[in-house]
Amino acid sequence: MFDTAGFLSGLQNSFDKVFTTPLVIEEVRDLHSMGNLSLSMITNKIIAMEPSPSAMKTVEKVLREINDHSLTKTDKSVIALAIDLSPAVVFTDDFAVQNVLMKLGIKFSAVRLGRTAQEIKTFSYVCEGCGRTFKEPKQECPVCGGKVRKSVMRTEQRGK
Repeated sequence: MFDTAGFLSGLQNSFDKVFTTPLVIEEVRDLHSMGNLSLSMITNKIIAMEPSPSAMKTVEKVLREINDHSLTKTDKSVIALAIDLSPAVVFTDDFAVQNVLMKLGIKFSAVRLGRTAQEIKTFSYVCEGCGRTFKEPKQECPVCGGKVRKSVMRTEQRGK
């Protein structure tokens, strides 16, 4: 299974079949990658599928558990399709996606970075001015006006 990074690196040429979502296909925009993608699609090497609604709900539930609001619709669709196709291996360099995959017990591999997330992270949002914490991301603190940033609240080891 690929997210966009797999196609941008041309990694699809290393596999007989590659699963992905239509949203990932839409994200591939550079000419070289689009050419490779088109050729692979013509030869039915790439199978683009929509994830099930139940898998999407599972992704949303996990995102609430780890309090991560940073994933895009495309990211969520990749994770949900991995749930549907489990057991699957997802090729991604996106640490936020890897974090959710780890939480779900789904295998993943880096594409270009050569390293992967090692711990499951749960997040909070902290005001740099007054130190207040929030469950939802905010541009600025409603109390003091300080900048609110995403912060790791806790980590747990893979597979625990």
